[in-house]
Amino acid sequence: MLEDLHAEIARQGGYDDGSGPEPVVSLELFFDGNEDPASIGCNLSDHPGPARFYEVLSAMRDRPEVHSVWVGVSEVMDPDDWPFSDHVYVVTTASPTDVGSWAVALSPNAPGDDWWNGAPPLQQVEVPPDSRLVTLWWD
Repeated sequence: MLEDLHAEIARQGGYDDGSGPEPVVSLELFFDGNEDPASIGCNLSDHPGPARFYEVLSAMRDRPEVHSVWVGVSEVMDPDDWPFSDHVYVVTTASPTDVGSWAVALSPNAPGDDWWNGAPPLQQVEVPPDSRLVTLWWD
């Protein structure tokens, strides 16, 4: 729930001005109890809702070629508000094009291949030698 999410963000050092490493959290931590469409993909004209984001991203994580999926925290506002994310990290052996096709229902921008702000997140995210990082983001 929201208190647990804020506690994990604080445990990772909180959120600064966005110029350095960021907190990253599991899909469950970000989406459990999340009913705020402004928390992710907020610029989508036909927003599918947080529950659909969770459904698509967790199905992606369950694919055999996916090692993990993490939500990067882009902004933390008031403690009563859900933190905001405009990107997720997918650790996979698949191509960015494939990852983008799995997320088409969420209308992401073209997949990227680097950490947000060029810095690895505060929480260690393992990228095995045979895998790559693919960043899905919403602008």
